[in-house]
Amino acid sequence: MMANVPNFFYWIAAGALLFGGVFFLRFILKFAWKIMRVVLITLAAFLIAGYLFGFLDIIFR
Repeated sequence: MMANVPNFFYWIAAGALLFGGVFFLRFILKFAWKIMRVVLITLAAFLIAGYLFGFLDIIFR
């Protein structure tokens, strides 16, 4: 590939996108983990409440 000025600017732009994408992905994963944690805690609370109130028939052997 020829190393001319437009290609040089494309390489700089691609590097900036990759560098910025790492930080953006970290933000997205942190946000998704917060939502997932709330969902898992809520699901666990519903399962425990359902078992204690008799809505769920879970047999432990």
